Amino acid sequence: MRRTPSRSAAIAAFLSLAAACGEGAPTLTVMVSPAAAFLEGQQTQQFTATVVGATDQAVTWTVTEGLGGTISMGGLYTAPLLPGSFHVVATSVADGSRRGTAAVSVLPPPTCTLETPQPSALPPERVLQLGVHTVGETVTFTVPAATGSVTILQQGTEPLAPESVTYKGSKVANTVVPLTVKVGGVEFFNNSVDPTGGDPAYWGTKNGIGSIFFDSASPWTGTMTVPNTTHMLDHVVDHGGVPAGTWSVVVNDAVEECKAIGPTRCVVGDGNLTYPPGKYDVKVLLKLGAVPAAGTVDVNFYLVTTQLTKASAATSASVARMRQTLAGYFAPTGLTLGTVTFVDMPADVKARYASGVNIDDRLPCGDISSILRMSNAENAMSLFLVNTLVSNQGGTFTYVGIDGTIPGPSSVGGTVASGALVSVANLFFSSTPTSCQDAVNLSGCGADVTAYIAAHETGHFLGLYHVTESDGTRFDPVQDTPTCKLSLCAPASTEVVNSNCTRFPADPASPCGGGENLMFWLLDKTVPTGKLSPQQSSIMRANPLVR
Repeated sequence: MRRTPSRSAAIAAFLSLAAACGEGAPTLTVMVSPAAAFLEGQQTQQFTATVVGATDQAVTWTVTEGLGGTISMGGLYTAPLLPGSFHVVATSVADGSRRGTAAVSVLPPPTCTLETPQPSALPPERVLQLGVHTVGETVTFTVPAATGSVTILQQGTEPLAPESVTYKGSKVANTVVPLTVKVGGVEFFNNSVDPTGGDPAYWGTKNGIGSIFFDSASPWTGTMTVPNTTHMLDHVVDHGGVPAGTWSVVVNDAVEECKAIGPTRCVVGDGNLTYPPGKYDVKVLLKLGAVPAAGTVDVNFYLVTTQLTKASAATSASVARMRQTLAGYFAPTGLTLGTVTFVDMPADVKARYASGVNIDDRLPCGDISSILRMSNAENAMSLFLVNTLVSNQGGTFTYVGIDGTIPGPSSVGGTVASGALVSVANLFFSSTPTSCQDAVNLSGCGADVTAYIAAHETGHFLGLYHVTESDGTRFDPVQDTPTCKLSLCAPASTEVVNSNCTRFPADPASPCGGGENLMFWLLDKTVPTGKLSPQQSSIMRANPLVR
C-alpha cells in the first residue's frame, strides 16, 4: 500500500453497499470524505450530514474541518438498510442556509460466491497440482535442480469456513499461510515464530528457519514465493536455484492459529457459531532455470475508473506518459515493460465504484477483493485503475494504491488477491504545460505519480515488502536496502518515521535511509525516489510472472 499526505478540502458524501459474505446482514455505509463537491468549496468549521429515506431510517453526524483546509473523517454510520431511494444532505452548522444534497439508490446486496480453485496460466509442466487439503495436513512435493523460484499457493474451497478472527480486540481477515515449510526435513519457515527481533540483518545470517519470509494479510487466497530473503538469494546465486529435493508444507490459516491461542485472546468468526475447518486447494508454481538477469512483464490495466475507456486510454497523452514512466521504473531492475492491454470494465461496475473504493474491508467479499476477482487468468500484472480509494481510518494521509496480498498469486486470475488497485486521482494533473514532457516530475506531473504507484504495487505483487514500515520498527527481509529505524532516525516525539528519514538526524554518517526507495511506505513527492536495490531486483525477476 502507498500513501501520500492529504491536502484535500471541501466535503462530499460517499455511499457504498457492503454485503458481508456469510457474516451479518447487508448494510448501507455512509461516510464523509475529502473531495470537491458540496458547498462550492466554501470553508466553514462544522457540517451535519443526514441520511433520510422512505423506510424512516436516519442518522446525523458531524464532520469538523481541520487546519489548513484539510477535512478529517468525522464519522461513520453503518446500519441494516432496506433497498430504496434516499437523500444525503450536508448542512452547515454555522450557517444553516448553505447545504448540499445528493440522491442515491440502494440496491439489494450482490451475491458473493467465491469460486475456487482458479487455474494458472503457466504451462502445465510448471504447475504442481497437489489437491485439496484440510488445515493441519502435510503436503509434499519435489523441486527439481536449477529451479529459479517456488510459489506455494493455497486457495480456499470451504465456503462455510470463518472469514475473520478477532485477536486482542481487533478483527482481522482469516489469513492463509503455511504453518511450516521444510526442505529436506530442515525447517525454513515457521509462522508461529518471529526470530528476527526486529533486526533485518537476521535474514542474511541464518540457514534453515528464517530463509523464507511472510508478513501479509491474505484472506481466502495466500501466496508464498521463494526466494525473498538475502540468505535464499545467496543460495540461488551459489547453486543456480532454490534448494532442490523434497519440500513439505503444513496447510494452515489464521483461524487454526486462533484456536491454539484460545478464546480469552482470540475469537473465531462471531464467537457463537461452530465452523468447519478450512480446506484449501494447494498448487506449486515453478520457475524453471536460473533467475535471469533480465525479463519482461506484461501489464493489464482494468478500467474501473469512469475517467477512461479503452478507446480514450489509447489516445491519452497522460496515459502514454504513465506507460513511459512505468517502463523507466522497471528498467534498472532488468525488467522490460512488455505488452500493455487496457480492459474496459462494464458500466455497472464503474458506476458502483465511481465515488471510490472502500479499502477498510479486507474480507473476501469486500470492495478490494470483489474488484480483484474480476481479473483474467493470464501471465500478466493486473492493475485496476479506480477513481479514488477511500478509508475511514482518518489521519493526514490519502491512500493511492493497495495490493491484494504480498506476493500475489502470479498467473492466477479471479482470486480475491489477483492484482492491485491504483488511484487515477492524479493522472491528468500537470502543474505547467511542460511538466510531463521531460524528466520524471512527481511534484508537477500526475501521470508520473500514477506510474510510481503502479510500479510500487507491482513490486508488492512480485514479492517486495516496504523497506521500512510506518512505525519504524519493521523492515523488509533483504540486507542491501536502507532502513529507517524510529529510534535512530526520528525525534522521540515522532510517532511515525519521516518520509525522507535521512534527515533525522542530520549527521551524514547516520545509518538511516530508505525514503528514496520505491518500496518505502510513504510517497513524498518532493524527494527524488524510485530506486531499487540489486536484491530487490532479483526477487522481482524470480517471480513466475516475469518471462
